[in-house]
Amino acid sequence: MLKNKWYLICPSEELKNDILTRKIMGEDIIFFRKPDGEITALEDRCCHRNVNLSLGYIDKDRVVCGYHGWEYDKSGSCVKIPSQLPGDKIPPTAKIKSYPVKDFNKWVWIFIGDSEKSSHINPTNIPEMNEWPFTYKAYTFKADLEATAESLIDPYHIAFVHRNSIKSFMGQIKESPADFNLKILDDGVEGFYRRANVGTKAEKVYFGNEENIGTRIRFYYPNISRLEIRFKERILLILEHVMQVDDEHVEMKQITLWKNIFPKFPAFAKFFMARKSAKIVEEDIDFLSSNLEILKKRKDDLHEVSVKGDEVSLSFRKFWRKKLQETE
Repeated sequence: MLKNKWYLICPSEELKNDILTRKIMGEDIIFFRKPDGEITALEDRCCHRNVNLSLGYIDKDRVVCGYHGWEYDKSGSCVKIPSQLPGDKIPPTAKIKSYPVKDFNKWVWIFIGDSEKSSHINPTNIPEMNEWPFTYKAYTFKADLEATAESLIDPYHIAFVHRNSIKSFMGQIKESPADFNLKILDDGVEGFYRRANVGTKAEKVYFGNEENIGTRIRFYYPNISRLEIRFKERILLILEHVMQVDDEHVEMKQITLWKNIFPKFPAFAKFFMARKSAKIVEEDIDFLSSNLEILKKRKDDLHEVSVKGDEVSLSFRKFWRKKLQETE
C-alpha cells in the first residue's frame, strides 16, 4: 500500500458542511467542510464506544457522534462530552486521528501516511483539472492495483476492449509495433504515438480528417494515469486516479476533461462524455476483475508471455516495481 502520498477525494464544490465517507488503504475516514470553507478529515470512529462518527452529524465546525453526542474539532480532539458537568476536564486521550487535507486545482486531496511529511510533498499538478470542463465517476471493485494503474496507458487494448464504445473515435494503431517514444522520468513514464484516423465521416467532419491523431500517455507515480487525444482543434483528456481501498478492492476515479468539444452546448458535452466514460470503465473493470481472479488462483505457477508490442506495459511495470522496492 502506497502511503506518504496525496490522493483525490472529490471535486471541491461537492464537499459541503455534511459528512462524506471514504475508505482509503483500509482506513475509514470522514470529510466535511467547515462554515469558513476549511476542510476537515478525521478517522470515522468515536473513541468513546468505538462507533462510526459517520452515523452522527455536523454542527457548524464540529462533528457530533450520534451515539452519545461527543463532539470533535478539526484536530480530532474531543471538545465536548454532554454527560459531563460544566468544568469537568475532558480526558486527554479523548482524541482521534486527523489527516492533512487541501483544496488544489478545484479538487479535495488527502495525505495518507506520516502527516509531518505532507508539507514537503505536493499533490500531482495537472493544470487542466483547474481549467477545463470535466465529468467524473468513482468505481470500487476487486482488482490488482498495478494492473489498474497501467490499464489506461495500455495502447493496444483500446481496439479490442472498447470496440463497442470507443469504436473508431480515437483512431487505430497501424504500426506493428508502434513507436511510443517512451521516456522514464523521476515521477513516472511518458510517451507519444500516433493513431491512424479511421473515424466515421461524421467524426472526421467534426474532429478533423488528418491522417493521424496524436496520442500522449503519462503515468504520475503512484496514482494517476493520463491519456490525451489531440485532434486538429480539439482535445480529449482522460485521467484515471487509482488507490487501494482494502486488501482486495481498488477505487478507480475516471475524470474526463475536454477542450473545445461542443463548446456551445456544455450540458450536452457533459452528458455525452459522462455516458461514454461510464461505458468505457465498465468494459475495463470486466477484464481487471478477471485478471485478479486468475492471479489469486495461479500466482505461484503463472507464466505471462510478452512481446515487443508490450513496450509500454513492460516499461510501466519496471518503473512501478522499482519505485515500490525503493519505498520498502
